[in-house]
Amino acid sequence: MRGDGGPYWEDGIAADAYYLAMERQNEDRAPSAEKLATLSSLVNPLLAVDKAGLDRMWTNMVLMDEHTWDSSDSVSNPTSMEAVKQLAIKDQYAVEAQAMADSIARNSMASLANSISAGPGNLVVFNTLNWKRSGPVSIDLKDEDEIVDRTTGKTAPVEILDSGGLRHIRFVAQDVPASGYKVYALRAAKKTPAPPETGYTTTIESPYYRVTLDPASGAVRSIYDKELQRELVDQQSPYRFGQYLYVRGGDKAPNTVLQYSRVYPAPHLQIHSAHGGSLVSVTRTPSGWVARMKSQDMNTPGIATGIRIFDHEKKIEFVEDVNKNRISSKEAVYFAFPFAMKQPEFHYEIQNGVVNPAKDMYPGAGHEWFSAQHWVSVEQAGVSGTVMPLDASLVTLGDVFRGAWPEQFGKRPAAIFSYVMNNYWDTNYAASQGGHFRFRYVVTSAPSTDAAALSRMGWEEATPLEADEVTTQDKALDQPRPLKGTQDSFLAVQDRDLLLETWKPAEDGNGTILRFLDLGGETRPVAVHTKLLNLEHAWQTNAVERGAKPLSLLGPHGFQFTIHPHEIVTVRLIGKDVLEAPAL
Repeated sequence: MRGDGGPYWEDGIAADAYYLAMERQNEDRAPSAEKLATLSSLVNPLLAVDKAGLDRMWTNMVLMDEHTWDSSDSVSNPTSMEAVKQLAIKDQYAVEAQAMADSIARNSMASLANSISAGPGNLVVFNTLNWKRSGPVSIDLKDEDEIVDRTTGKTAPVEILDSGGLRHIRFVAQDVPASGYKVYALRAAKKTPAPPETGYTTTIESPYYRVTLDPASGAVRSIYDKELQRELVDQQSPYRFGQYLYVRGGDKAPNTVLQYSRVYPAPHLQIHSAHGGSLVSVTRTPSGWVARMKSQDMNTPGIATGIRIFDHEKKIEFVEDVNKNRISSKEAVYFAFPFAMKQPEFHYEIQNGVVNPAKDMYPGAGHEWFSAQHWVSVEQAGVSGTVMPLDASLVTLGDVFRGAWPEQFGKRPAAIFSYVMNNYWDTNYAASQGGHFRFRYVVTSAPSTDAAALSRMGWEEATPLEADEVTTQDKALDQPRPLKGTQDSFLAVQDRDLLLETWKPAEDGNGTILRFLDLGGETRPVAVHTKLLNLEHAWQTNAVERGAKPLSLLGPHGFQFTIHPHEIVTVRLIGKDVLEAPAL
């Protein structure tokens, strides 16, 4: 089956952007917490998975994702007891899910670290994705300490994010094994690191991009792709790349922004672009340059923008910290990403597929806004540009939402708008929102839109590496531990287009469940190996873990199954634990 119905109701979540961002992060981290909990029980069979805690975490997330946000009078009487209490309950689901995911992940990592032959003064970095990768890790580090890769013996350069007694630092953990871990030693530094290089320039460069800043707008004027030898930013657009937009003008009812209608008039929207900005700093970090700007806009007194480019990765990172006033009138907020293309073709990722909105929408589908899983791209004539909105799922394509309600997608400018806030609903959602918000984006480009590669990158950007510092309290006893003290992998899948979505206890308690998602490959056999189990049985089941199709075993530690394009495959494993558990 191919096609998409297009969203009509999803825009309501942008009325609660702070908690929506929190929930997006919960959805990204919860699978990691679940995998880590399962791994800890397989490494040490004396430990049981906190299944009640996992169930509570998932239940909170489902209730947060459910459509109804608030009471029927949430807009007409936003300070009523019913509206205030219902919104508080709704938002608390995200808060509790975040707390549960964090607690389960941390407890599980501590249990796993107890089986790793690395004593106090070490940091264990865990990778919950099933391919080797590098990525940033942020920790607190004593002023006199440094971080050393125990596999290579090399000191990891650090970026100081904050200092004062303990430095809050960021470093790049290199080549962390698939579904595994890597150990770093925390030791007294042998030499004082040189202060970072700073500058005051509006152009920053990496091996991949030359980025020209536009401090007045707090955004980017130009991105030149050195590999493609092409300018990526539409210089004729009224908006800069990554610019904050504040939209007002939807108050006078009736109008087609407030309600789907063929007879109501369209509102006269006014788009206010961020302005009055300045360049704050440009700093050289171990991974590349970081520029920071500040700007402002209507009802938005502070916008702090961080733009990071990388020496060894073809991407640009935007971090937008927004301080916005709470306003009761109708409003919307976007970030604009205009690409330099005349006849673009759009694609965006959904949960288990990719949609071309010009070709894949069913009759009657919504074309005003779209819900993206990890990425949205535009492509034309050997150039593809992609935006990954990590904290906000809604996008509009070609223009902001104006209430036109087109029946066909049609031809549109090559602009992607991240639709981060609105309060257009007249019921069920928060009437207004203000305070501090953070929105993160990753931008990349290539000769064409490689959906599987973008999905892998999207999962990496959304799924942080996890870290656990081993202290003297963690390992007061010196005893044998079964896992290597440098690095190791718990599961091997020799397939670049396959994602292990979860590894969890079976609902009926009989073995563990692995769920795989194809990211866009062909029909093919897949071989999976894990050193944690001597396998007795492997079955392919349906999504609710019922039915049992026997799978071929590949020796004592492996199995094989066939996967089809965009398929989700669920596997039940039964086996005996391999490792001897350390004493508790």
